[in-house]
Amino acid sequence: MILTTEQINYIENYIQSFDIKWYEIQVELTDHMVAIMEEIWEQDPELTFHQVKYQAEQRFGSGYFKTIVAERKTILHKEYNRQQRKMVGEFLRFPKIIASILLGVVAYQVSFYFENPAKYVSGLFGGLFIFTLATFYSWFKNRKMDGKRFLGVEISSSLVSTGPLLGISLANVIKDEIIYNSKLVIPFIGLWVLLFLFCITGIHIQTTILKTIKKQYQLS
Repeated sequence: MILTTEQINYIENYIQSFDIKWYEIQVELTDHMVAIMEEIWEQDPELTFHQVKYQAEQRFGSGYFKTIVAERKTILHKEYNRQQRKMVGEFLRFPKIIASILLGVVAYQVSFYFENPAKYVSGLFGGLFIFTLATFYSWFKNRKMDGKRFLGVEISSSLVSTGPLLGISLANVIKDEIIYNSKLVIPFIGLWVLLFLFCITGIHIQTTILKTIKKQYQLS
């Protein structure tokens, strides 16, 4: 037996009562519960709507909703990281790797114009950190679309901002060694280029996710 629109809306409100803040998970759980209820009702058409709902609840079990949220977050994290590694890997292949190498060479050549190479390295990572703030601005702007929050947007905003901060901290720790051995700038530049690639691919992925969500859920 197929649930009516009014009954489906009732189930939607029931799912929302569990304080699940991510809209796509609300939709997923609603569809899942509706499917179970229709299956139960098909097997026993004499049951009332609330009896069918009760039996469906028993199939979910205690803590089911929290488990689903945790599983979806884990899956999205893995998928996001997989996409980002794949895109970075594409930059490390010919011919894109040439542009990556040139970026590193330019950054190294510019270092000769600075008397203090440690400050230059800190400046590189500081600039990269500022660059990553664009993702946080995008998250802040799109954290709610039509009053709804999406886990995909939340996950995609967690870029490698800790990477630039780690680079700054490491440069400050061994700043004396960098001053006396300017060649130590080279591995830092290599790390900087790699983190830069992660950042730009992360922004691209975030933009793609936003477009997909807006199209899928018909949001403005």
